[in-house]
Amino acid sequence: MAKLLFDLNQPVQYGMSFFPGDPVPLIDPAEGVEPPWRVTQLHLGTHTGTHIDAASHFIPHGLTIDHYPLSRFLLQGMVVSAGNLAEDEAIPADLFTEMLASMPEGGALLIQTGWDKFWGQERYLHHPYLSEQCVRVMSAAPISLVGIDALNVDSTHRKTTHAHQHLLGNDILIVENLARLNQLTPGMIYSFSFLPLLLPGLDGSPVRAIAWEE
Repeated sequence: MAKLLFDLNQPVQYGMSFFPGDPVPLIDPAEGVEPPWRVTQLHLGTHTGTHIDAASHFIPHGLTIDHYPLSRFLLQGMVVSAGNLAEDEAIPADLFTEMLASMPEGGALLIQTGWDKFWGQERYLHHPYLSEQCVRVMSAAPISLVGIDALNVDSTHRKTTHAHQHLLGNDILIVENLARLNQLTPGMIYSFSFLPLLLPGLDGSPVRAIAWEE
C-alpha cells in the first residue's frame, strides 16, 4: 500500500514571498528555444521558497550544503503548534519543552505558526519568530533540524540574528517557508525529507519538503 505523503512546500512562482534584499524570483521562457520544445529560465536565490540553511549561511567557514551527509535531510521528528500568535511576536519555549522528551535523537522539530496562510502578502514579513529562550532550549536539545512555516526563524522586522547564530552554530539545520503543517498531528512522530539540490560550496538550497507516517 502506498504511503500517504504530506506536501509541506510553498510554490515557486511570480508574486511569491521572499526575504527583503534577496534576489527577486524570476521565471521566464528561455530565449532561443524552438517549438515544440519548452525550457524555462529560473533566477532564484539559494534561500528562495521552502529552503534549508547550511551553516555557511551565517557561520564563517561553516559547512556548505554539499558537505552534509544525505542522512541529515532524512529524519524523524514532530510538529509543535504555536497557537494564535500576533504579528512580530516571539515564540516562547514552553510551547514545546515537554514534548522534547519524546523527540527522536537527532530529530526535526517543526514549529507551526499558521503564518503560511499569508504567503505572498505584506503581512508574511511580520511573522512570529523564535525567542532567545526558545533558541537556547533548542540548542541544548537532541535535535538536528528546526523548521518553521514562516519566512524566518529570526524576526525579519527587527532584523535579529540570534536564532541563526545559535542554531547553525550548534550544527542544527534550519528549514524556512514550510507550508500546511496543520496537516500533521502535533506531538506525533513523522518521517521527513528535506533533500537539497547538490550545490557545491553554497550556503543553502531550495528543498521539496515532505512528511509521512511510518
